[in-house]
Amino acid sequence: MAGTATAPAKGASDTSKAAAAPAAARPFITGTREVDKNIYDVTKTTVTTTQRLDTYELDTDGFTSALYILVEGTTAGNSATVTFAADGPFNAIDTVQFSDTSNKAILGPMNGHDLYEIIKHGGYCFSDDAKQSAIYSAVTGSGATGGSFTFVLRLPIEIVHRDALGALLNKSASAVYKLDITLAATATIYGTPPTAAPSVRTRIQQFGWMDPNATDIRGNAVSQAPPALNTVQFWDKQTYNPAAGSLNLKLNTFSGLVRNLIFELRDNSQSRQQGDADFPDPFIFQYETSLPVQRIRNIWRHKIGEDFGYTAAVETAGGRDYGVYPLPYNKDFGLKPGAESRFGYLPVSSATSLMAKGSIGGANNHPLNVFVNYVVPANGDPRAITGGK
Repeated sequence: MAGTATAPAKGASDTSKAAAAPAAARPFITGTREVDKNIYDVTKTTVTTTQRLDTYELDTDGFTSALYILVEGTTAGNSATVTFAADGPFNAIDTVQFSDTSNKAILGPMNGHDLYEIIKHGGYCFSDDAKQSAIYSAVTGSGATGGSFTFVLRLPIEIVHRDALGALLNKSASAVYKLDITLAATATIYGTPPTAAPSVRTRIQQFGWMDPNATDIRGNAVSQAPPALNTVQFWDKQTYNPAAGSLNLKLNTFSGLVRNLIFELRDNSQSRQQGDADFPDPFIFQYETSLPVQRIRNIWRHKIGEDFGYTAAVETAGGRDYGVYPLPYNKDFGLKPGAESRFGYLPVSSATSLMAKGSIGGANNHPLNVFVNYVVPANGDPRAITGGK
């Protein structure tokens, strides 16, 4: 009988088991906590011209996620029958701009009503309409406090709160982010102004994330920064002035991943209500050579209610706004814009052609504002914000 072959003896190095691979670090938010602070408080009385407020240089807080701007206008001894302008009281902010450490605009410049619209449709909170805030007020009529107002506007920095994507590294006192605000003239805010101009107090609350612990309570390693650190979202305002009739407008070029587009049409007297009536029906959005949007106006109005829950009367709290038509690309994970996996963003380069088409009603020129929200991922790689996929 043939002998059985004997395997050669194994050395100690062959019999030892390979060391287990180190466990992946736990997500950033497992080792950190949210932090907020307020150190900005400026009061000015409105006058016949705009007034620039002191620049707010962000305090170092680890990783900054958002700024909240609280604006409180107070009148006394009023006897006029006060009304607010159509964009009031949010247009008490004449301009707002958030800039990076090299003074490049991340958001703006735009006015307070513009910021109101991008928060209302940008997909950042559970309740996005600033008019639905528990502290919102705009006092009309001839009472003593007629013309007083209070509102809060969020300035978005972080893109997705569940993992802190887009929170900005903010640890250097010598390289600071800046917020610049200009207060509007009295006549801008009101249709009929109060007897005496309001005193306007502006405060800023800064929110962010603390530096995380190196490990969790069980000693597991924790990521020391949000995913894809140095990913930044931008909000640009593009303004055009097309004439009534055929619309064939090419948007200004940029490079990034489009998260939101918001179209706002006014007539030549700046009326959004008339712009709403004159908005193209259907509206066509062309992406390169394809036509992904060929939308009936009433279907779009329906979808604003469907996507955002804005079903109250137009221009009231919880209702849609005249002339404003959002096109979200950030609702591929849930039912509401802001529930996003980041796979649904629209990729755009400086060579990409984006066009708005249709027919504008009415007569004369119609200012068209296009608010463009785009994301520039870390190192320009879109896989960085989708877990490498």
